[in-house]
Amino acid sequence: MKATIAVGNASRRSRALHPMWRVLSILVVAVMQAACSDNDMLAGDVTGYNHMPESGWSIAGFTINGAGGPNIQPETGGGAFSCCMSFPKHWHPGMKAKVRWFYNHKASDPSATPPPPQEAEVEIPEYTPKTAGAINVHFYPGHRIKVVISRYAIEHPRYPMSEEDKKPWVTRTDIVDD
Repeated sequence: MKATIAVGNASRRSRALHPMWRVLSILVVAVMQAACSDNDMLAGDVTGYNHMPESGWSIAGFTINGAGGPNIQPETGGGAFSCCMSFPKHWHPGMKAKVRWFYNHKASDPSATPPPPQEAEVEIPEYTPKTAGAINVHFYPGHRIKVVISRYAIEHPRYPMSEEDKKPWVTRTDIVDD
């Protein structure tokens, strides 16, 4: 008889806890959904541009805030994209990204030993939710880099970079703006 009473008490306790577990489960699911549907973040593909002359170093690979980017030969870029990197929907002053990259070979001297892997933290220029798009990492001689977030291609007049910084790419004048 004691076993029957114990089972009966356990059964009463589990019925009493059941509504509490249901509420708790609903609360946990709601919190998880709120965290997963963060409306303050955007995502974009990662690409790169190698501004070094044809005789310069090729980029064997890079990451920006942990998201991988493609390898890039000198004076090429923008043709390959890797998915994806999250970034804030709204830009704010002082926003930075950490970029790590390593070199592969030098077209003018394939036997040259590449420089060691590089790392830099750079500021991200202003963007808006309307102009945000791909995350573009620009590599220059002397281990310099720039990061731009833009929905426009580098040849577009609205690409947020000076003509000097775009070289060897040039802004096209035949692009119809949308």
